[in-house]
Amino acid sequence: MIFNGICEKMTSDALRLPKKGNLKAYMRHSIRYDNPPDGDYSNLLLTPEGIAVANRIGKDLDRQIGYLYSSPVGRCVQTVTEICRGAGIMDPDIKTVHEFAHLEGLGRAQSEFGIGWYDFYYGLQNNLPELTAGTTLIEAARPIVDMIFAVPESHDCLDIIVSHDSHVVTLASALFGLKTGRHGENWCGYTEGLFFYGNRKDFTALWRGEEKHFVNWEI
Repeated sequence: MIFNGICEKMTSDALRLPKKGNLKAYMRHSIRYDNPPDGDYSNLLLTPEGIAVANRIGKDLDRQIGYLYSSPVGRCVQTVTEICRGAGIMDPDIKTVHEFAHLEGLGRAQSEFGIGWYDFYYGLQNNLPELTAGTTLIEAARPIVDMIFAVPESHDCLDIIVSHDSHVVTLASALFGLKTGRHGENWCGYTEGLFFYGNRKDFTALWRGEEKHFVNWEI
């Protein structure tokens, strides 16, 4: 499959996917505007470059698009919309899901304990409860995996789910052992994510050139 995003490894991973059957892409949104001085990035939308990248992904896809899911945050919905626009779909049916925006433990760690953004993920990856307000990596990742496979399967299509770097990093950490460090080393880029195929009890995931098969993962 051709997936012409920003991340070269994800583009390469797409070429290794099965030619038949349902596929799911779980990805970060496209390029957004920089954080404002007050630090509130919740309402930031895509830049013109970010829109162009999303359009290109849709235009170059050689797989029919199936179900469309997104975090309710505007830039995520916008990314799905612009991918579809590139593919010639002008009125896409996008379902927004809270679980693709909420990450278990993050809000409490930041608001109640003042734990920094990168420190939280460092704590998840290294089982340091003092940096996660007690949340474990599996507790953070399991609801995301559950919801990914709650998305219906479209026959021989690519289902697209757009979320946030927080979710992509959490999934890659839980499934592939990603380590990002306390300064965000190896952090995921815009439009980067994982590919999945299979079902909740028996699935394969691809991330940065690695492919792993999981049976009854944390069920």
